[in-house]
Amino acid sequence: MKKTVLLFLSAITFSSIGVAGGDINLEPVAEPKVVESIEGWNFHFAPLFLWAMDTDGANTIGPVSVPLDVPFSDALENLDIAFTFHFEANKGDWTLFTEYQYVKLEPSADLPLGGSMGVDFKNYMFELGGAYTFSRSERSQWQGIGGLRYTKQKVKVTVTPALPTLPVLTPLNVSEDWTDFFVGLRNIYKITDKWSLLSRADIGAGGSDLVWNASMIADYRFNEWGSAFIGYKVMDYDYDNGERGLNTYAYDATLQGPVLGLNIHW
Repeated sequence: MKKTVLLFLSAITFSSIGVAGGDINLEPVAEPKVVESIEGWNFHFAPLFLWAMDTDGANTIGPVSVPLDVPFSDALENLDIAFTFHFEANKGDWTLFTEYQYVKLEPSADLPLGGSMGVDFKNYMFELGGAYTFSRSERSQWQGIGGLRYTKQKVKVTVTPALPTLPVLTPLNVSEDWTDFFVGLRNIYKITDKWSLLSRADIGAGGSDLVWNASMIADYRFNEWGSAFIGYKVMDYDYDNGERGLNTYAYDATLQGPVLGLNIHW
């Protein structure tokens, strides 16, 4: 009798019990699904993606503060040229990624005492980093990310006097570059077989006093080799070269706006 009771309790421990029409049905509990990483290399490349930036900030060049306030509604009007790409290579839990952005803006402003100031602002950004998937489920991946971000800026300021008889000042030309490290988190969430949501947030410093970056991108996989994405990205820079007087250069700006583009997969 004791042996029978022990066998019955063991069946309850390792089975689920269903009652229908007075019968007791014992069904084995399904083993938890182990989600494994995909073997082999996978690549995707986003050429010429568009980041329609709303720029809010300023450059300080020596004693002069140069406004870089370009609202989203004027972004295309002030944008002279842009070139961008993003590339990723993934194998198992490891991912390598790189991104390049070149943007040239030409904002202008009226001066308080008359005349105007034109700005030719060029921003180069190159990012190289890696990601490691530390948590994986059927729909979601959590990754720790880290890397380096190189930034170079060229600024040309031209002042046009209010009266044509006044002398035209020599344009001011400045070039500055710096490198920051960054660390952060990234999440890839598979909504359906075709839709995925990519979220990223990172923070860094080094050459900058502080720089942070956040984005959320929805990606639609329309076939095996391609997907289209749209989302929103914010990046905030606080940079000061630490020099004073005529050699001062500072960049304090928030860049934000919608992102859209095409991914090529292979």
